[in-house]
Amino acid sequence: MTDFRNGHAPFPETLVISAERSGLNLVRHACEGMSGRRTPGKVHLIKDGTLLFHRTHYAGHIGPPVGPFAPLFMPDGSTPYTKALLLLRDPAETFVRAYAKNPNHMAFYCTNIRLFDAFKGEKMMVTYDSLISGDDSLRKIFAFLGVAGSFDASKLAAIRQDAVTWYDRNQPSGSQTRGDPALLKAHQSALNAQERSFLQDFLNRQLGSLVATYLSSWKIT
Repeated sequence: MTDFRNGHAPFPETLVISAERSGLNLVRHACEGMSGRRTPGKVHLIKDGTLLFHRTHYAGHIGPPVGPFAPLFMPDGSTPYTKALLLLRDPAETFVRAYAKNPNHMAFYCTNIRLFDAFKGEKMMVTYDSLISGDDSLRKIFAFLGVAGSFDASKLAAIRQDAVTWYDRNQPSGSQTRGDPALLKAHQSALNAQERSFLQDFLNRQLGSLVATYLSSWKIT
């Protein structure tokens, strides 16, 4: 079997799963700024050192962890991870903001949910809404990642602002909600009634009963 751990020593115990534009950059900025541990992707604050976690935009990736992709499960059904963290954004927002209304890409979002649900290790789901609206979710993420002692709520306001500045500088689209809870539904205004109905039907077909389990916080139609 291919050694998926090759080149990753020590191998992180946690995989963070998220569609694009779902709050991972804020999580990375906060973790690096307070724990001093490096996270994967474009350099935020820490350039060197062992990784705190792996991250993936598609948990169904086949092959070793590379860039923004890592497999939650190996070809033989095993997993190299003991923990999985799912960052989940409103599906209507994700459909517009991350995937430009492309249903083929939205299928990645659904696969992430299905594989996360099938994962038998320690796991936690955090919504983008809760990340933007308060500090408690970040506190829980730090505890889940094993760096609870480095969490400092007094630093979060500055870290949030710095994360937006970093995002504007390093991502072509820039930050659009700018960490403002009032803008959590800003992108889905681009969906008409027919597109909303399509999206709801698509999610029902892809996820079945998992829609109620994972997406009940959001109303599409």
